[in-house]
Amino acid sequence: MKKIKCGIMGFGFSFPKTTRSYKEIAALSGVPEEVVRDKFGINKVYYPGNNEQPSGLAVEAAKQCLKNTGVGAEEIDLIIYFGENYSDHLVYSIGPKVQKEIGAVNAWCYEVESKCGSAILAMQQAKMYMTLEPDIKTVLLVAGYRNVDLVDYTDRSLSFLFDVSCGGAACILRKGYAKHNFLSAAAVADGSFADAIVVPGGGTALPLNAENVDDKYIRHFRLQDPQIFREKLGAVTLHNLKLVTERALAKDGYTLKDVDFVACLHMNKSSHRKLFELIEIPQEKSFYLADYGHTGQIDPILALALAAKKRLIKKGDLVAIIGMGFGYIWNGGAIRW
Repeated sequence: MKKIKCGIMGFGFSFPKTTRSYKEIAALSGVPEEVVRDKFGINKVYYPGNNEQPSGLAVEAAKQCLKNTGVGAEEIDLIIYFGENYSDHLVYSIGPKVQKEIGAVNAWCYEVESKCGSAILAMQQAKMYMTLEPDIKTVLLVAGYRNVDLVDYTDRSLSFLFDVSCGGAACILRKGYAKHNFLSAAAVADGSFADAIVVPGGGTALPLNAENVDDKYIRHFRLQDPQIFREKLGAVTLHNLKLVTERALAKDGYTLKDVDFVACLHMNKSSHRKLFELIEIPQEKSFYLADYGHTGQIDPILALALAAKKRLIKKGDLVAIIGMGFGYIWNGGAIRW
């Protein structure tokens, strides 16, 4: 099948008005300030007010994206919502909400969710639709993320989630757009981690009721077996991130040696350093999100947009994008800037 050009026209982002500093996270968790800042890699995270919902953050990011790219809402053929399934309501579809609020009257929409690797998957699916469907030329990818509500800072077994932040993001991909060409993506999964981390309450297995609604334990992320989770996951994660990146690059005849820049999710500084040592790329060829924290699915495209704004990426550069999410799923992609 003939490959098409699928270019990223631009981005839009939306963040809450308030933030939570590393000092505040330290006070809430009891972890020393220097550990939160220097080991967890957090200067601050964005923390939402009561009225800052995932849908609103997504809508605002989409509007900003339209403004930044000059694309008219009526030009959009498809909207792919790639945000987290934790959102405004227990059951809710934000894709149609975005379609209505921005006036994308000619677009249909659906939602895709692969946890914190969803942005890469959404880009891949956008290109697939452009390749297979002649009528789809312009695709809006959009997400809202507010999982920070689900983090219990007193649970030290979940300290790797203390960087979780909040925000909205959007980007527009267009068929035939020559710049910032999304090339390919790859993913691997390990279902042995499927039940390793959950929010116990609120689903069909443990519905919230009058007796348990105030139980803090069941309303936040919890590890089922913290020690095994850390040991087993740590043994495969960096390897799998390298693997999916290599596979994505190979689809277009490239290797890690060809990569000029890496846009990846936020992780603690030690893991970030070890990843770049493993893929043999200098850390300077990345953008570390210390002033944003981990905004879930949004991280790779946020790092990409910030790097482009600061001119850390130049025309013609080969960019690798990397993400991963609970389940566990690892995602990699490649972009010719």
